[in-house]
Amino acid sequence: MSLRRFLVAPGDLAEETVQLDKTEANHARKVLRLGVGDRVQLLDGRGKRAEAEILQLGREGMTCKVLRIEDAEPLQPRLVLCPGLAKGPAMDLIAVKLTELAVDQIRPFMARRSEPKIKDAGARLDRWQRLAGQALKQCGAPRTPEFFEPVDFADLLESAPENAAKIMLYERHEGMSLARALADTGRAGEVWLIIGPEGGFDDSEVALAQNAGFTLCGLPGTILRAETACLAAASIVRFAL
Repeated sequence: MSLRRFLVAPGDLAEETVQLDKTEANHARKVLRLGVGDRVQLLDGRGKRAEAEILQLGREGMTCKVLRIEDAEPLQPRLVLCPGLAKGPAMDLIAVKLTELAVDQIRPFMARRSEPKIKDAGARLDRWQRLAGQALKQCGAPRTPEFFEPVDFADLLESAPENAAKIMLYERHEGMSLARALADTGRAGEVWLIIGPEGGFDDSEVALAQNAGFTLCGLPGTILRAETACLAAASIVRFAL
């Protein structure tokens, strides 16, 4: 049976013992039925994983002794996924599932046809990070994605580094598949992948992306929902390269 996982703050694993708060302690006691002497896995969300032993467990907290630490190597290529801002439930799903798929960064953007108008970007960012942390404990991935606040589409295009493989999924493009576009990039160390909003891109945004060096491609078959396209595209990068 695999060890139960708990998320700790970056830097905590530098100490011989780690303190977890009462929320985690109560989950360990009441839900997982753990006790003193049981072994658990601690994740810092930045690549470090530790096997630890519970030294103390009570209503107010849990103390664990770090026994062994490993530092997981980042997967290649580095994957930056840029989804058009979607409605709340869809973005929540994206935050969870892209954590499972080991996406390195999630950079939402606002396009002309984006439906939601975000009011409190900081609160949304906190929510996505919290959901990613919960997903990390379930799937055991070594890292959570780095989340960015939504920006305008033009600003997103300017953020992509010159040496990255730059690809945009476009629902009306039929000339090249995503798999072919990825193959044509060679062994790029970083892939920036743009996926449109629920309303799709307009012609001016397509031209803007092409001028910024992004290759247009599509997914064969039916038109996917925005969140489904994000998961399918990230899976192709992670499992087909």
